[in-house]
Amino acid sequence: MNISVRLNALPENVKQTFHKDFVFLIFPDKIQHFPARNWTKEQILEKLHEYLGTTIDYQQWQGHLIASSPDKKMAILLPNRHML
Repeated sequence: MNISVRLNALPENVKQTFHKDFVFLIFPDKIQHFPARNWTKEQILEKLHEYLGTTIDYQQWQGHLIASSPDKKMAILLPNRHML
């Protein structure tokens, strides 16, 4: 899945929901989110490993951090983050 192409194609009203207090799970057929308000770096990494395993690639998209794994068909968007 080319996550940048998928995210670029989203309607503006969806992109406006990307807020730093949430984590967004990007699946091939849907996007889900859950609260992550005031999470520590360790809590975020734990959740990334839970969903993506230990092999995680990072990239930037419009000021947001995207985490993905070559072994999974999903990605995780961490709004307004540049790194962990």
